[in-house]
Amino acid sequence: MSNKNFCKKFLAGLAFAFAGFSTASAAPLFIGYYPDWGKWHKPAYTVDKVPYEKLTHVLWSFITPNTDGSLKGDAADDPSALDSMVTLAHAVGTKVIVSLGGGGQSENFVPVSSDDALRTKFIANLVQFVADHNLDGLDMDWEWEYNPVPEADTIAYSKLLTELRAALPKGKTLSAALPCSQYYGKWFTPEVLVKNLDWFGFMTYDITGDWDEKAMFDSPLYPHEGYTTWSWEQTRDYWKKRGVPTEKMVFGIPSFGFEFKGATGPGTDFTKGTAKQVPYKDIVTNSEWEFFFDSVSVSPYGVSSTGYVTFEDPHSSAVKSRWVKDNGYAGIMVWEVSHDYIEGTGNPILDSIAVVLHEDQTTAIPNARKVRATSQPRVQGTSGKQVDALGKLQSGNRGHNKRPIILLDVGGIR
Repeated sequence: MSNKNFCKKFLAGLAFAFAGFSTASAAPLFIGYYPDWGKWHKPAYTVDKVPYEKLTHVLWSFITPNTDGSLKGDAADDPSALDSMVTLAHAVGTKVIVSLGGGGQSENFVPVSSDDALRTKFIANLVQFVADHNLDGLDMDWEWEYNPVPEADTIAYSKLLTELRAALPKGKTLSAALPCSQYYGKWFTPEVLVKNLDWFGFMTYDITGDWDEKAMFDSPLYPHEGYTTWSWEQTRDYWKKRGVPTEKMVFGIPSFGFEFKGATGPGTDFTKGTAKQVPYKDIVTNSEWEFFFDSVSVSPYGVSSTGYVTFEDPHSSAVKSRWVKDNGYAGIMVWEVSHDYIEGTGNPILDSIAVVLHEDQTTAIPNARKVRATSQPRVQGTSGKQVDALGKLQSGNRGHNKRPIILLDVGGIR
């Protein structure tokens, strides 16, 4: 059976679950980022393709400041697509938020936010933009590209956040995409964040990349020595110690993976300069990958004759969503909604998350099926957490020795 058919079968198995959704239930947040450059994809990913009925919030990405405090971005130049999004989303009760900044696009925040007059102008323009386009809030994604971060930049961030919160009308939300670890997290002032944010969107992805010595896992739920550098669990513990309420924590699932040329699996050497992001839809339709699953960190991955890819799939996304729901955290966010969109199939990762977050019972998520055991190229013996297919912690063997890796069909079904 082809990978495409795997996805179709998975979606068919979920269909009955969506029929029972109730908008009245107090479900966790399910946030999807929409890239305004999706219109340039082939095929184009436009606002009419977003599965609004499965999301609680969709975040238009991005708008940034010009150096004079005016607004820059596709929606600022031509808001017609954004207005269409608002109409489509509001028709099914989904909220629309504009995200500010983005990686590699935040260079003007410092000069604007450090100047009182420019900061005031920028905030006024944002508030007017929210009103003009019937938006439900704003999301701060000011990402520093340098470390250490000067104290003046931290102060500027805090001033912008505080004054923006005060200027937004009652009922409009303010959230932020934030680093998951202390590497950049230490430059944020938690008291300011807690006072002003409705929720904290932790970017629990890009945890591995070309900067690492070894090819690791990109978005592991739990740490696994030798294969992870950080995890969702460590993110929660770090920010909880800094005073962030767990009920305001949103965790990020990537709908993309990281491919490392020359690597033979997690924890192995790779050819420096080759690590790159790959959309889920391109991973799952590439027949060269042989797929495996690390049950300790809850991380699917693929190995081919040329390299290794770490990514999320419907099964791992369901496990992580169950962890969020069972622990009472605020919700899940996905970067981003076009990466797992497959023409004629839909969004397998988004569908899987939606079932877990919105249903009282998650029996629609299939159990992982063991096709064959496989050995790792290195000895594993490590203490980790074992989970079942729905994210429940299991007692007994807590290591990886007996069943270190299981090979999964896409989506966890055959």
